[in-house]
Amino acid sequence: MNKLETIQKKEIAGAALLLAIFILPIISLAGSYEEIFVNDNASGKQDGSYSHPYSTISKAIKEAEGKTKIIVKSGTYKENIIVPSKVKIIGKDKRKTIIKAKDSSKPVVILKNKAEIMKVTINGGRYGVKIKDGKKGEITIVDCHIKKAKRDGINIDRGEKDSQRKVNIIDSKIYENGKSGIYSQRRRLVIMDSEIFDNKLDGIDIEESSKAYISKNKIYKNNGVGIKIRLDNANSTIRKNGIFKNEKDGIEVRSGGHKGEITIKKNDIVKNERFGIVKLLNKNYGNTNFSGLAVENNNNFWKNDDGNISGIIKIFKR
Repeated sequence: MNKLETIQKKEIAGAALLLAIFILPIISLAGSYEEIFVNDNASGKQDGSYSHPYSTISKAIKEAEGKTKIIVKSGTYKENIIVPSKVKIIGKDKRKTIIKAKDSSKPVVILKNKAEIMKVTINGGRYGVKIKDGKKGEITIVDCHIKKAKRDGINIDRGEKDSQRKVNIIDSKIYENGKSGIYSQRRRLVIMDSEIFDNKLDGIDIEESSKAYISKNKIYKNNGVGIKIRLDNANSTIRKNGIFKNEKDGIEVRSGGHKGEITIKKNDIVKNERFGIVKLLNKNYGNTNFSGLAVENNNNFWKNDDGNISGIIKIFKR
């Protein structure tokens, strides 16, 4: 059983309401897929077969038609790739299968709707991964290392919040990027079982009107906030994460005056250099706009320098 299918079974065993709202259906690897093989040491005849693999991922993508798995042997591939719909990039070893930006001014990997990438290291580029909006289809990143991008490790375009446009980021490490580990415009998101650390700005930064399920991650030692999230028109849950040793707040919840719902429960929020949770309000609005923020008593707070939960702090919008 592969990792993605294992995660799917774990999710099915969870709370029915959360499954209905956030998680199902996680993309399945079931179904008939063609296979194309890539080996950076390939020479001579190259037709994408196991015996005669292509030497670049780009060549394999060019030859892919419809539902295709591109299986990439360990090696360093200096490329910028665009993964089209219904194509899966699968590395043989995430630590040794490295896609490194050939052009550092562009994303290393662009994922379009119904694309997947797993078991690779993505190194450098303007963004490590750029996720484009598409008409339909989930996008999935599983068991990857994404590091040393000039800007965000993963940068996600605005999209509708329906399940058919969901972005899944699972069991990955996102670190040492020049801005945030993950930055998302309005989108439906599942971020699970990942480590997000040592980024120059925030660990996770999610814009307003998003529907996010953030669970069982370690988010630590980022130079900004652990998780930055907007309350406006949100419907999000933050649960069972370790959020610690960030240079600003553990979680920043910001309101621009619109209603939304964010639930924060069962997290360890520890040793952040400002508040455990800070509430920031655009100064043009009253104090009632945090009524949709639920911080449950089952969170564990410890040694956050400015306190566990702030009062409402009015700010200029930025």
